[in-house]
Amino acid sequence: MTHVNRSAVRSALLDSAYDDTVTPSGAPAFEYPAFYHAASSASKTGQDRYMSAVRIRLVALVLAAVGGALSWTLGSVDVLAWLALVAFTVSLGVEIYILAARPDQLWYEGRAAAESVKTLAWRYAVCGEPFNSGLSERAAAERFSSQVNMITEDLHQISIPPIGGAESLISSTLTQMRLASFEERRHAYCVSRITDQVDWYGANARKYNRRLHQFLLATIVFEALGIIGAALRLTGLIEFDLLGVLAVVTAGLASWAQTRQYGSISRAYAIASHELTSIKSELEYQRESEWSRFVDAAEEAISREHTLWRASKGVLRVPRAPQS
Repeated sequence: MTHVNRSAVRSALLDSAYDDTVTPSGAPAFEYPAFYHAASSASKTGQDRYMSAVRIRLVALVLAAVGGALSWTLGSVDVLAWLALVAFTVSLGVEIYILAARPDQLWYEGRAAAESVKTLAWRYAVCGEPFNSGLSERAAAERFSSQVNMITEDLHQISIPPIGGAESLISSTLTQMRLASFEERRHAYCVSRITDQVDWYGANARKYNRRLHQFLLATIVFEALGIIGAALRLTGLIEFDLLGVLAVVTAGLASWAQTRQYGSISRAYAIASHELTSIKSELEYQRESEWSRFVDAAEEAISREHTLWRASKGVLRVPRAPQS
């Protein structure tokens, strides 16, 4: 189990990029809880380790294919055969590391926990369900603390040090936003939550779609080279096993694209962006009496993308706050 320093600074996630301190015009700033920073930092660490391991393994397999296809001797030593041996050994070692250390699960679980705390923080700060304005400050704070504790109970790959009770978990700036006027809370939620998420999902949907097409193009190019290589081999113009090398490179590109899930993530982000755009268009017309339920619906729309992401990674659903 990986232990995370509570004072670790926030790191941007592969699938998230938000500021720690939100300061919309016309409303008090607030900081996300220390738990969010710790979970986010753990997720970034797991992601970096996992992606580095996958890169090393794919490069090692390509080098092993090159070593097996070609021959280069220095004296009595077949250098490329040794290259293939070392590359296969590295690939095996990396695979054992991934299975033993499970950095991918650290990444997935950390992101799930961070996003769950983030939605709780916004619900609390703007008086959304289940922290509506009818609750006393003490009752709302205790409910917030209870829900964060429920999240920690489902963590298996990361360990968050005890952060304390509601007083230490909820920053003064978070409370200040909760005590702001309805108009200030609504403006803060529109600018720093909904608009921010619409922009982020839209930009990343386009980015992942571009990367998907780039990898598809690269795969097509290497497949075309494979056809050319096969023709050259059949005509006797080349003797070495170029086909094996190209096959490994093509498979590596496909494996990387699958690991990053460019297509499915792009579609999920596009859907989330469109849905939140529709919610944003209704936000300015919301009355205070309907506000807590409106925030609940908006956070559910955001959480649907996170739920699909967790399911695709095999992460158990993090408990959601009960309705009031």
